[in-house]
Amino acid sequence: MDNRRGRRWGEPPRAGAAAIANEDDDALQALLGDANTREEEKKRTADRDSRRNHRARRPNDIGDGGYNKRRSTRKNEQDDDDAGYYGRAPGDARTTPKRVVEEDEEPLERKKRRWNDEGNREGEGGEEPESPAENPRKQKADFGLSGALANDARTGNVFNGVTLKFQEPAEARVPNTRWRLYVFRKKKDVVESKGDDLLDTFHISKQSAYLFGRERKVADIPVDHPSLSKQHAVLQYRALPTRSELGGPTKLRCKPFLMDLESTNGTFINGVRLESARYYELKRGDVITLGASSREYVLLTEQSR
Repeated sequence: MDNRRGRRWGEPPRAGAAAIANEDDDALQALLGDANTREEEKKRTADRDSRRNHRARRPNDIGDGGYNKRRSTRKNEQDDDDAGYYGRAPGDARTTPKRVVEEDEEPLERKKRRWNDEGNREGEGGEEPESPAENPRKQKADFGLSGALANDARTGNVFNGVTLKFQEPAEARVPNTRWRLYVFRKKKDVVESKGDDLLDTFHISKQSAYLFGRERKVADIPVDHPSLSKQHAVLQYRALPTRSELGGPTKLRCKPFLMDLESTNGTFINGVRLESARYYELKRGDVITLGASSREYVLLTEQSR
């Protein structure tokens, strides 16, 4: 039997040279085991330190107060080194280190305020501030039509951005007769001026309505006298059923009518003032006057002499 073989479990120790050799082997094995244990401990320590350094280098790990302190220390050392390089004294105002966030302080992200926060932060009992998109002061101006003007736009009662005081009736028509308005001065003004009393001629048979007024954007027959309104009166053509004089069948005939648009100084036909918002039929040869104006508008046809 080989004496170099180790002692089995429960076997009584053997005396002599073989026992000494076995004891040396046991001592060597114990030393090797201790060395391996120390190496493994060193590796575990190195891995643990590496994981700690990795967590400390993460910028989002605000809860680690030690990381902020180490970062501030390294930044201060770097600023002092840069200060010496650029010829500035360490601790200069331009190299003053940033304030260190202490462990008992609230993190920086929680202290941020919104641009319109008036001192109340979330979680302190105050209402959450409005975002810039919901702030009414930042809304763009709305230049669209609103209210009554929008209703007039849907009904067609707005022209060139101006609300008209009248709306054409359903029986409005363009006339077949070629009507004209001849503008004259009053007789007393003709004597003083000693000139031709005919001032202008308007051909008023191309559309169904003609507006008198000082508002140039909407007036078809503009007037300038200060006693007249911006929308003074309207000449409207209407197709109404008319019975012939000989008792024949009823036919539609397009006739001119005049209506005062609630003007301040009134509208006149042959010197008679009209009631506001009512149609008055015009005949050939009628004279229209407006307010205190010295002009007379005579209604005639193309064949009139």
